[in-house]
Amino acid sequence: MRKSIARRLGGLAAVGTVLASLVACSGGGAPADEGAEGDGGAPEKSTLTVAINPSTQFAPLYYGIQEGIFEEHGLELEITPQTDIAAIVSGLASGTYDIGFATVVHAVTANANGIPIRAITTIEGQIQEDDEGTVTIASAESGITDFAGLEGKRVATVGLSSHNTMTMWELADRAGADTESIELVQLPFGQMAAALASGDVDAAIMQWPFAADALAAGGVELGYNNRELFVDTATTLFNTSQSFIDQNPNTVRAFADAMAESIVGATENPEVAKESLVEGLGITAEQAAGARWNIGGDPALNLDAFEVARDLLVKFSTDESAKTALENLDVATIVWPGAL
Repeated sequence: MRKSIARRLGGLAAVGTVLASLVACSGGGAPADEGAEGDGGAPEKSTLTVAINPSTQFAPLYYGIQEGIFEEHGLELEITPQTDIAAIVSGLASGTYDIGFATVVHAVTANANGIPIRAITTIEGQIQEDDEGTVTIASAESGITDFAGLEGKRVATVGLSSHNTMTMWELADRAGADTESIELVQLPFGQMAAALASGDVDAAIMQWPFAADALAAGGVELGYNNRELFVDTATTLFNTSQSFIDQNPNTVRAFADAMAESIVGATENPEVAKESLVEGLGITAEQAAGARWNIGGDPALNLDAFEVARDLLVKFSTDESAKTALENLDVATIVWPGAL
C-alpha cells in the first residue's frame, strides 16, 4: 500500500524541480495584460477542458453543470479527473488543460518557480468557522488523539508538498510536535482509509467522501486543518495560465461568473448539489447524501490565503534559494483581478 515516503521536504525541491522545467512552455516572464477581464461578449472558447482532483468539495461545480448554469454562460465543460495536482499545474502551463484545480500552496509554489498560473475563482468559497472539508484522521489502533501525537508517526497525504502537508505540519508544530520526525506517505484520497485500517499509516489528511470510511472504521478526528488556519479566505482554487487569460478574457469571465453562481446555488440547494455528485463523481446515492463541503462560503477571493501559504512554505523550506524566491513573490500577481 505504501507509495512514497519522505521525512521532510527539501524546501520546494520536490515540486520546484518539476515546475522549473515548465517555464519555457508556459511563456514565463511578465503577463501581457494583468487587468484583462473581458468586454462582456461571448466566450472566445466555449468548450473547456477542466482538470479536478475528485472529492465532494466539487459539489458546487457539478451543481452548476447539472442545473445548466455553465451552459447559460455559453460554456461546455469536459471534466478530467487527475489525482496529481502537480500534473494539473503542468497541464495548465503546457495548455493540456484550460482550467484546473490547485490549492493555494500549489499556486504560490508554481509562481515562485516562474510558472504564471492565475487563480480565477474559488471551488467552494471562503472557509468558514464550521468548515468540514479537509480533516486529519488517526486510526483507532494508533492511540493518537491530537496533532501532538503525530510526532514520529506515518501520515498519509495526497502530495508530499501539498497544501494538506503544510497545514498538518503547522498544526503539529503548534501542538509541540517535532515535525521533522513525521513520515509522509503519499497516497490518493481513495486509498487512505484502507491504509489506516491495515496499519500502513497511523493518520491521514483526508477529503470527503473518503473520510467517511475512515471514521466508520473507528478513526479519530484530530481536527479540520483549514478551519484552524484559513477562516475567511479560500484555499481551493480554479486556475488557468496567464496566456489563456490574455487570449480568452471573456471565457475566463464567463467561467468565474458561472462558478460564483454555482457556489451560491449549491448553498441554497445543498440536497440538489449532493445529488449531482452521484453522476458527477460516480459515487453512490448514500455516499452523496453524506457529502460535505464548505457550504455557505463567500465565492470571492482575497489575498489572505496566499500570504499564509507563502509564510508556511518559507517556514518549512530547507532550501535557501526557494525561501528567497518565496519572500520576493508578490502574491497579488497570482490572482486574476476579476476574482477579487
